Amino acid sequence: MKKRAFAILLITVLSAGMLSGCRGSDSKDDGTEKAGKKDDETVTLNVILSENEQTKDMLNYFDQFEEESGIKINYEIMAESSYMDKMMLGLSSNNQQYDVVMASPATIGTILDGGWVQSLEPYLADESLTESAWREGLSDSMLSLAVVDGERYAVPYNMGVNILYYNKAMFKEAGLDPEDPPTTLEEVLKAAKTLNAPEENKYGISFRASREGNANTFLWAMLWMICGGSWEDAEGGIDYSRIGGKEAVKAAEFFAEFHEYAPSGISSYGYEEAQLAFQQGISAMWIDTSILANGVLNSGESQVADDVGFAAFTEGHAIGSPWMFLMASRTEHPKEAWKFLQFVSGYELQMEQVKSGVQTGPVRTDVLDDPEIGKYFDEELAEAVNYALEHDPISNYFPAINEMTEIRSLLAIQIADVALGEKDAQSAVDQLWKDVEELLKREGVIE
Repeated sequence: MKKRAFAILLITVLSAGMLSGCRGSDSKDDGTEKAGKKDDETVTLNVILSENEQTKDMLNYFDQFEEESGIKINYEIMAESSYMDKMMLGLSSNNQQYDVVMASPATIGTILDGGWVQSLEPYLADESLTESAWREGLSDSMLSLAVVDGERYAVPYNMGVNILYYNKAMFKEAGLDPEDPPTTLEEVLKAAKTLNAPEENKYGISFRASREGNANTFLWAMLWMICGGSWEDAEGGIDYSRIGGKEAVKAAEFFAEFHEYAPSGISSYGYEEAQLAFQQGISAMWIDTSILANGVLNSGESQVADDVGFAAFTEGHAIGSPWMFLMASRTEHPKEAWKFLQFVSGYELQMEQVKSGVQTGPVRTDVLDDPEIGKYFDEELAEAVNYALEHDPISNYFPAINEMTEIRSLLAIQIADVALGEKDAQSAVDQLWKDVEELLKREGVIE
């Protein structure tokens, strides 16, 4: 599949389917800023970012934003494993520490349920505050990733899907065909066993396995959905009992079996450690989201940049994993925060990041429709992402309810116990559903 075809198809999918704090008080519903600053004062926005290749690169554009808008950015950026707790703590207080935050599906439920961010509807409806070109380049589906009672709360920044990264040179050395990568979990497991050579400090696979920040539950969710799992019931609603089903057991089994062919210390790996092991040629395969691809294709950071292959999974569902930006409910500077949200999701920043090779998950249709877009995507990566997007990716891989953070913590414990051999997968999943059911009944989510 040609790179240009990837751009066209992704347009169709996205269009159809888809620091320190500043003390604040409630902003007006009409999007106007409350009194509290003089006209000659410079506004400073406090922003917290989850650290990845895209957000690190984004910092290079902050001076441009400040020069054009006159708005200063005071930012914190930290690893995802510690980011989640810091971000939610800073939002949940009466005196919110941040004006703008990033969120993924893993935390969006808690954020929305807590009332910590504000609806963007007043700003979207106000032509004096919203640039028409910015709005025209974002599909309704991309602006509907976080919706409560018909109100939209987030602007998208990027969208990835889970894929298999693999080292073609290591495949060839092990006698495997580098042009015929595994595309099912059974095939990945078989290849991992063949590739595993701990005596040479080479391992079959790396992945997110740490309980810190519930990182291991993201991999489990990928495995679960590849196995056919989902939260959806026959009527299209949410069936929480699916987390205790046979697909959940199978996912836990794969999670544990992958540990047999992973580097020592895998239980402490977040995405950064798993990616590094792959970049250094220690692990031959890596399962994660496609938005991290730049880190392994960049020869300045990756020792295996010339040997990377990409493959989509041909079973079950892919995970659509967006990162979004949201405006704090108590910001004193809503107009300025709205300008920043348009900046990070705007054409100029997204296109420049695509051209530099950093942004591998653009969300804007005008970026994807650019006639030059095909120059900037690795062809095999494009094919893998294309396939995943064609086959019904699921963004709601953890339902947006406040209790989901606790549910993920319960899940993290159980699958870690399976990986350590302290429980079998069936017993762990049975206990998981028992604990989750009790939690949901106690909180009134289910009867």
